[in-house]
Amino acid sequence: MSENPPFQYQHFLGNPVAKPPCRMLNALMYGFFVKGDLDVIQRYIDNTLNVVQSPDFEFKAMSANLMLTFTDIENIASKTPPFSNYGWMQETDIIFWLPVAQVDKVDNRITRLYWFPAFITVNNINALINGRETWGYNKYLCRYEMPNLSQVPTRFSLSLETFQPFTPETKMDWHTLLEIDRIEGDESWFSEIADLGAHIADFLHDANKQVDVSLAFLKQLLSGFVHPQMDQILFKQFPDGEGKNAVYQAVMHSPSDVKRVHKLGLLKHDFNLTVNQVDAYPLKDMFGVQLGTQKLDFGFYVLMDFDQQSAKEIIERGI
Repeated sequence: MSENPPFQYQHFLGNPVAKPPCRMLNALMYGFFVKGDLDVIQRYIDNTLNVVQSPDFEFKAMSANLMLTFTDIENIASKTPPFSNYGWMQETDIIFWLPVAQVDKVDNRITRLYWFPAFITVNNINALINGRETWGYNKYLCRYEMPNLSQVPTRFSLSLETFQPFTPETKMDWHTLLEIDRIEGDESWFSEIADLGAHIADFLHDANKQVDVSLAFLKQLLSGFVHPQMDQILFKQFPDGEGKNAVYQAVMHSPSDVKRVHKLGLLKHDFNLTVNQVDAYPLKDMFGVQLGTQKLDFGFYVLMDFDQQSAKEIIERGI
């Protein structure tokens, strides 16, 4: 940690940055597990979380599978005055999550498991600015498709405004990065379950024999997936005026405290994911997710209320 006293943040007029925590009501999350590559994911972690080095521990990829979620948050607002009196907004997040272990450097012992929201897209500018500035979320603006809870889930999609392909002549436009489509089946599309965290632990353990971690340990740490909290780890940084060096870099921890789970369960249908080539967001280079179509594993949904707590530094460096 820096020994210099912090400078007070200046909330100039029109600034959408609001103080945490934030409360989220009726957050409908659909989730799937996507096949990636463990070595590529570890390289992503080394180029983010492990850049800010600790003498005591490092971070390692827990799985070759990423969790892809589409979450529609009906009502989100700061819980801290005066920002809590300004109003509320709807927000949709589409996130690629990496399960990450904090590993002791001396005895190679796993001491904690986090979820790393490594790539996030959102649908409004306030969510983007506040998330990047305060927490350090790697957020981008998007367009999307996703069902509500009254609909049979058949299609999800994510599009971003970017350059495609990379050429000097390319004008920025909207391009579809990925699409998820249901494989036809019966109309009984979900089943409610009591312990989603245990089911996710079973899936990750069975799907990743190359990662040496016990099923009991996974279940213990993932029990907080929907109750009482989901631990998020973040890589926060700010560039200098030339975009060359970082004037601040830190690894942050921000728990999501689940207040109420309205519904949760597994999706009975199978789904296919189609990933398109978008030069600015190369999922193959980022996480080892192959272009084209793959069958998705372990679809689930959760409808919940939760609070997103402030982000605290685990490791920090600055100039």
